[in-house]
Amino acid sequence: MSIKIRPIKCPNCGSEKHNQLNEKLYRCKNCGTEYFLDDDDITIHVKHDFNYDGFTQPKREPKNSFSNTKRNFVVIGIVFLFLIGAMFLWDGNNKGKNRLFSNDLFSNDSISVVDQYDIILPMMHKGRVCFFYITERNIDYKIDDDKTLADGYYYGFVDAQTGKVLADKLLISDDESKRVDMTSINGLKIWHLYQADKWLCLIPKQFIYEINPQTLTMNNISKTIFANKKAMSSGISSVDFIYRTSDFFDFLLEGDEGLKISNNLAEVYYYFPATDHLYTEEAYNYAKELPSSELKGEMRDSVLYILESKKSNASSSKESQNKLTRIQFTYHLGNPKYLSNPSNKKYDFVAKDIQVVGSQQISDWFTGFDANIILQDSTYILIWYKTNISENTPAVLQLRNTNGKILWTRSLEYPIRLYAAIRDNRKIWFSASKKTPEHYDENYIISFTLKEGKLKYEYQFDRNHKVKKH
Repeated sequence: MSIKIRPIKCPNCGSEKHNQLNEKLYRCKNCGTEYFLDDDDITIHVKHDFNYDGFTQPKREPKNSFSNTKRNFVVIGIVFLFLIGAMFLWDGNNKGKNRLFSNDLFSNDSISVVDQYDIILPMMHKGRVCFFYITERNIDYKIDDDKTLADGYYYGFVDAQTGKVLADKLLISDDESKRVDMTSINGLKIWHLYQADKWLCLIPKQFIYEINPQTLTMNNISKTIFANKKAMSSGISSVDFIYRTSDFFDFLLEGDEGLKISNNLAEVYYYFPATDHLYTEEAYNYAKELPSSELKGEMRDSVLYILESKKSNASSSKESQNKLTRIQFTYHLGNPKYLSNPSNKKYDFVAKDIQVVGSQQISDWFTGFDANIILQDSTYILIWYKTNISENTPAVLQLRNTNGKILWTRSLEYPIRLYAAIRDNRKIWFSASKKTPEHYDENYIISFTLKEGKLKYEYQFDRNHKVKKH
């Protein structure tokens, strides 16, 4: 008589594929969860102290056995009776009640909210990595609640290492945004102007905000930024960042570090915060054609890394062969730039407003589809690519030094989308997201160690949570 053995399934994802680590301990091949059998060889438990070498998912709680459930009810009942008894021990004026129920679970000082994040960006706050966010927030008021908070847009800062919310403040309420015609906040743009060392946020179509991660503030400077500019006395009709004619590059070099503004007299101007220069359109078009020696301001010799890509053969439908190239160029600070050098036409496609001085290939050709440099500085180059064109293929991250040497290569085992990045001395930090079955984004802070490329879940931005009443 044969015995039919029930397959052991992962309690997290249901997969039957696993590696057996010891007599009763298993690791799921699909999601990486470790789990073990109880003494009855039937009940399966998740091993919660497992932090495998990859993305650390928030763990699901294992199902309780019947005996565990009864025990939990007994404990809850004892605690509940204790709390009820404690309430009646205090005198009628309840002087000690707030101390006993200081937790948000019982406190009247917090309220439930639903957040929908529009943007999450890494910044530096007093030498530490933090993440700035703007979220559309709905307040879950009950009938008898004191409505101290308003529905609207909020901004804040989170410490990347500790997860502590450093600031959480109202940007503008729904009622106020309608009154001032700020109704397209989800179309906002944020850019760090490196020369001026300012974070500017443009909200369609005429609002300018400055984000200051040092003071943890976000202030409307639409009226003060041009306070001494007579040409802008009629007010702002529209504003946008100045973009280059080529969109080949990443956000660090997308355009002049300035603003294109139209005033309420339909006059167009170009403004550069680093030098506080305001140009008419005619003056701007003239100045960007001038040689470097005739432009006021500082010149800077800079280095840039690009990926040159080509098809593997004539019959291929997509570029897959890439090599890293270092480019030395001259960059003009705080003014218009259009410094294309006719003697270096090979690299005119890089950006038409820089002057190429020289270039060197620093890597051999390597295979990767949709390859892109997502972080580069004086020490590291971080490259993102896919090993084939399938939509379900995990993306790959590869860290190299600025001589092109590979330091590590990491396959992203989960469908995580990576956004803006920043690094400190130990890690590279990302804002990231993934879709849920309910079709909304779960937003995270994740990190890679510079030394080994170990990927870690650091923080999750809650969609449904509680905040303090202000």
